[in-house]
Amino acid sequence: MRTVRLATIVAAALAALVLGATVPGCLWDRDDEPLSGRICAIPNTGVVERCVDASEGPASAWSKAEADGELPIFMWARWSGRVTPEELIANEAELGAWFDTVDRVVSYVRDEQKHAESLRATLHGELGKLLRLIRDRQEEALQAEPIHAADNFKEAMTGKASAEREPLVAAIAADKQAMTAVQAIFDRARDEGAPLRSRYAGAAARFAAYRATEAAETAAYAALSAQASRAAIEGLDGVEQAVLAAAREASRAPSELAAEVMTLSAELRALAVSFEEAIAPHKEFLATHGAVVPDMTSGALRSLSAMLGYVQRRVARSDATATALLGGIALRRQALVALEADEGAREASARSRIRRASEAFSEGARARAAALSAAPPMSEKLGLPLLAERCGELLALVQMRPLCETASSSWREAGCAALRGRFDAAEAELRTGLPQKIAAGLAALREQGMGAAELDAAQAKLDAGDVKGAAIAYDAAVRGAEGT
Repeated sequence: MRTVRLATIVAAALAALVLGATVPGCLWDRDDEPLSGRICAIPNTGVVERCVDASEGPASAWSKAEADGELPIFMWARWSGRVTPEELIANEAELGAWFDTVDRVVSYVRDEQKHAESLRATLHGELGKLLRLIRDRQEEALQAEPIHAADNFKEAMTGKASAEREPLVAAIAADKQAMTAVQAIFDRARDEGAPLRSRYAGAAARFAAYRATEAAETAAYAALSAQASRAAIEGLDGVEQAVLAAAREASRAPSELAAEVMTLSAELRALAVSFEEAIAPHKEFLATHGAVVPDMTSGALRSLSAMLGYVQRRVARSDATATALLGGIALRRQALVALEADEGAREASARSRIRRASEAFSEGARARAAALSAAPPMSEKLGLPLLAERCGELLALVQMRPLCETASSSWREAGCAALRGRFDAAEAELRTGLPQKIAAGLAALREQGMGAAELDAAQAKLDAGDVKGAAIAYDAAVRGAEGT
């Protein structure tokens, strides 16, 4: 039906032109009109039609119109203004020449430019205006007297309509075939996605039910904690088993839900890949017709990812809570055992704990001293020192100084002995050494052409006495300059 309608519009519009109709923008000076006629074009956003001698061909008119505005482009052909409509109808050669020009225009838009919207505009634009205007004038002329001279035109127009119909029918058939293939792909994706959609709804419902149990799970752990804090040594085993059972139950349901979510996510991704591969050959066709390829899975995948993230975080919190409770139960058991032991055993246990604490503190102090003895790391490309980590180590050392005063060192004495000689040097480095290194590094970065904003921010922190903040900003500027 669309092809017949287009052919009818062409035939009626050409008939209107033969009867001598004119519309605004279609008048021309007959004396200046070339004998071969004109080919005209105007872009969708243009206001001035661009016409060339028909001998130049439609490409010339198209190029001029295209430079004036946006697609689509309306094109049409005029016969020579030196020939009246009556003379054109009576002269088979003139009429045939004009038809040839029309054929060239339509074929150029359809076959060379291959722009469907411009072809539609060409067949419906100016021709449609002529059709509406001439329809009334035809009725008036037919009422006044028969127009027998139009017989020659009608015969020629019938042949032209038949010639135009074949490529349009072929184009429409190709469109229908492509649309059938696209529809088949959509139908297959819908059929394959239906069970996944049902499973997604089930997973979402189970997730909502699981999430609603969080408050009860937290309350259960709180009750077990209170029970453990009151239990005697013989009751701690039961509390410990209850904590383990609660932890297992807290992990069982979400583990099943997480497995279901991950499986469903994998199947949805496979469906998306399959659909993308199937629809890829048809994307140009869909784009030509203004259709958007639907996104069938990303929303569900984001939702499933959020479900999985919540499940994993909650299980991690549950495991951490259970681990902390079990650790507290173990400490309470040790404390209760110590209370039941005699004084000598308690003293021996206390000495053992103090010894272990002293050894751990001493080992940490030696490691800290060794780290401060090493030079700060250097950046790979510019060879500038990175100072934020060293600044943190120096601050931590200075903050330990009160702990190592002789009167309060006690069990920390072995470790403090390794640190006392470094406190003054650490304070001096924080006060002068590090600021000087940061200032020198900032100057080197300025010479490298580093952006002033980052360097000015680091300098401002340094000027304000915030050495740690300046060191962090300086390290960030170094890494930014190196692209790391």
